[in-house]
Amino acid sequence: MQSFRERFLNAIVEAEPLGLQLVFAHAPVFDAHKIAHNLHLHPELHDTTCEFQSIVEHPELADLISGDGPPVAALGLIQFGQHIIKVIQCDAPMPYGPIETCIIPALMPGEIKADARAHTAHALLYYAGSHTDALERYVALAAVAGALAIFDAIAVLNEEARTAAPALDLIPDEGEDFLQTYRTLPIPYLFGGFVKLDIGDPDRPCARTFACHRLGLPNLARHLAGHAETTETFRLFTGILGYARESGESLQAGESLDFGGGTRFVLRAPHETEWYLDSPGTILVLEAVADE
Repeated sequence: MQSFRERFLNAIVEAEPLGLQLVFAHAPVFDAHKIAHNLHLHPELHDTTCEFQSIVEHPELADLISGDGPPVAALGLIQFGQHIIKVIQCDAPMPYGPIETCIIPALMPGEIKADARAHTAHALLYYAGSHTDALERYVALAAVAGALAIFDAIAVLNEEARTAAPALDLIPDEGEDFLQTYRTLPIPYLFGGFVKLDIGDPDRPCARTFACHRLGLPNLARHLAGHAETTETFRLFTGILGYARESGESLQAGESLDFGGGTRFVLRAPHETEWYLDSPGTILVLEAVADE
């Protein structure tokens, strides 16, 4: 049987892997048996294996992780089906920059944002499996994040997407089909971030998504007439991205989207002056069109 070291090394992480991050008020003590048991509750995860190794007890594992960043307290390896998730636990805060980038735009209550900023420990989750569907990779990450969140996590972050959500949102209710819950999360909620940008007039921000290209989707943007349009725009982006994901249709600049009731938008490419819309892959700007 391979050692933990060999299994951790053999779980190859891509150059730019999908990942999620969890922040904790206090250093968690992960219970591998409890984590595996909670994942086993879902019939699709009956083959879950889970193992954690403390660096204090196994200092020979320290060289598995780069010396950059906070000291590593423990390493974890969680596997089910085609999915492998590597966990790196650090009993120290995350760097200030990523925390602020995710927390400021997050659709979370102020008290949770304050608690997240005051965290003292964090865990990094990296996808190292072989499933080809990016959404299923995110679902696997979310399942592990939910299983780890029971150890008093405050928030779950997606650093690449510049967003965060209360960790409690990922903890399943009793009897819940939590994989289906994760599969149907609004894409701008966690897997693709929803951010309002101050582009010169604080009362007329620009809203855009980040990291939707990871799901094979375009990022979306819209210039708001005011902050009152925030919720409407989040729902609008959710609907468009969800439809594109489920239908497999690609969205193109020049297309018109008609939502009925006199609501119609045209998609366009960003103008050269809209530098704040720079994005990997495609980003499309929604512009409202008045019906004639």
